[in-house]
Amino acid sequence: MTDLAVKPRTLLPAVCRGFQRPHAPILRIERKSKRRSFASHVWKCSGPPPCEACAVSKSECSFEPFTDKRRKLTLRVAQKDADNYRRISAYIISILRSGKEEDVNILVKRMRKASSLDFALTDLQLLVSQTK
Repeated sequence: MTDLAVKPRTLLPAVCRGFQRPHAPILRIERKSKRRSFASHVWKCSGPPPCEACAVSKSECSFEPFTDKRRKLTLRVAQKDADNYRRISAYIISILRSGKEEDVNILVKRMRKASSLDFALTDLQLLVSQTK
């Protein structure tokens, strides 16, 4: 319908009723938008480095496969973490159900010694791996 080689049409300003002077024609030119955001650059990355968008723009690829919820790798990591937590929970429940006072006291002492939840979890993981 439109040919890109055709010159843009000339737009003339509306006629002014006061002081009459000849107006220069105004050309309307299509320009690319200057408002290009780089703030969401991380979301534009679409695959393993370098992704297509970063290769075209010659910028550093910031794709992180663990944060991309659509990938199988993220699913595998989440499944592994869930299995690990399930094993730890089963271990704690088995100690609490066993009724052995000394096992429960050892577990409580080790958890109290840990400086944070992450260290307590790591300590529990070591206990579970030792019992296997």
